[in-house]
Amino acid sequence: VAIAYEPVWAIGTGKVATPETAQSVHATCRSIIAEMYDQETADAVRILYGGSVTPESVDELMSQPDIDGALVGGASLDSTKFSRIINFQSS
Repeated sequence: VAIAYEPVWAIGTGKVATPETAQSVHATCRSIIAEMYDQETADAVRILYGGSVTPESVDELMSQPDIDGALVGGASLDSTKFSRIINFQSS
């Protein structure tokens, strides 16, 4: 199962959440899943961030423990940008 989170204010705006804000929301989603099912299930669910992911924001976003991937929008239309995103550098 995969879940994607995108802040409503980020849709079509080019604005991205801070890594700390995105991590907080993802951690909350994971804890809700753990309450509904169990921790093993929560850990197995892939939670993606999708809010104006760019080459400039992907490394910090993907370094967060509860962000498992990115739902890439407009940046996927530019092969150079998309290539950089899918080849992010985790810290």
